[in-house]
Amino acid sequence: MIGHGAAFCEPAPVACRICRHVLDRHTDFPSGAVSFRHPIWLAAGHRPDPVRADTIEARFHCDFCNDEKIMFAYATASSVRMLVDTGTEFIARDYGTHWAACFECAELFDAPDLQGLLDRILCAGPFAEPLVAGHLRDLTAKVMATRLPGKTLSTGGWAPVAVPAATLPKVRDRLTHLLGDGHELPFGLGEPGANGPLLTGLSTARMYWIDDEFTALTEQLAADLPPVHVTPDHLPAPQGLLAWSQPVGDRIVAVSWTTHGDGVQVVGYRSVGAGLPPLALQRLREQVGWLVPAFAVMLAPGQIVDGGHPVAALVTTWRLIRQRLAETVPVRIDRSIRKAYERAQRPEPEVRLVRLRGRAGKRPVAAATSGPGRSADRDFRWWVGAFWRYQPIGPGRADYDWRAVRAHVRGPDDRPIKASTTVRILSALPSRPTREKTPH
Repeated sequence: MIGHGAAFCEPAPVACRICRHVLDRHTDFPSGAVSFRHPIWLAAGHRPDPVRADTIEARFHCDFCNDEKIMFAYATASSVRMLVDTGTEFIARDYGTHWAACFECAELFDAPDLQGLLDRILCAGPFAEPLVAGHLRDLTAKVMATRLPGKTLSTGGWAPVAVPAATLPKVRDRLTHLLGDGHELPFGLGEPGANGPLLTGLSTARMYWIDDEFTALTEQLAADLPPVHVTPDHLPAPQGLLAWSQPVGDRIVAVSWTTHGDGVQVVGYRSVGAGLPPLALQRLREQVGWLVPAFAVMLAPGQIVDGGHPVAALVTTWRLIRQRLAETVPVRIDRSIRKAYERAQRPEPEVRLVRLRGRAGKRPVAAATSGPGRSADRDFRWWVGAFWRYQPIGPGRADYDWRAVRAHVRGPDDRPIKASTTVRILSALPSRPTREKTPH
């Protein structure tokens, strides 16, 4: 994680337990006493309550302009220390070696454009006093002069935005380029043993886009997902890229999976770009794209996943598809993307829209029931758990036998699904009845 300066032991940052903002470390001169304070730009309204930032959901900021939309992390060759004259005392400040930057500050930092970056810093906060402005100039110049080569892709407080289905192939191509163009990647994704299979898997991934209703159902079920032993049978394809119509879990908008040896590598992604001015957004799309990694895990064969696991939403989606509760239809890809693929002599990309099946069987619901409470009169749809039906079979349908009926939804197509019935979806099919039943 990225933050302001050092913490209990560098580089772990410290945050305030009350407001979750990352704190600055101060060393009193000449006593050497260490304290933690809120950043100068933050009117906190309370005394800091310092804790390790990795023990709470800390709010990290760009270390230059304080924007929460972090994009990159930089490192300096040594800890950046400054002696600050406040006018009444001298304070030794240790800013550490890790520096987070939003996209626009990163552009100026990489240029390097010291004056442009300083102007942006001064415009972003209450730093008009000459003493403060002079300190910021010296500090920024020192960070620029001691930075190490490279930068690490990061993710901050971007508002989540779903990826449109029609542009998913372009999003996939930009993501593949981003992860393979030399950026230092979090979660060990840049290591040769992980990066190669990830890029190969993304380039050949089958693409899925989950519609609103299916996404909402996934969210409901994933939180209470019972322990599941994940096996290769759960995967709808060996390699895949799946995007939801709305964020799930911790602002996750998409996931990819790659079969890697005996395991499955899963990477979750958050969206970036929301809130940027148009020109900066265009540059971000060209240089970074739409998605950045938010987590990465390797699922071993038979690994147990429950509702608290990062891949709970993905495993839930896999299970719903596997239980034939979903149907897929092709998505009409954006025309400009299809033309770009054609010019590059690449096969036209395919995206599968995943949505809930209407109901089991071909018979209209209204014809299956009668009386005042028939399904067509309901103002909601509901889930029916898997069960066994004793029904006619064979020539002339003269014989009877038990047939399994999968979980399905019933009720008028234009009605919402009753949330309390979703617990029935993933329930196991009961044991097959052994006794015969007298047909009516």
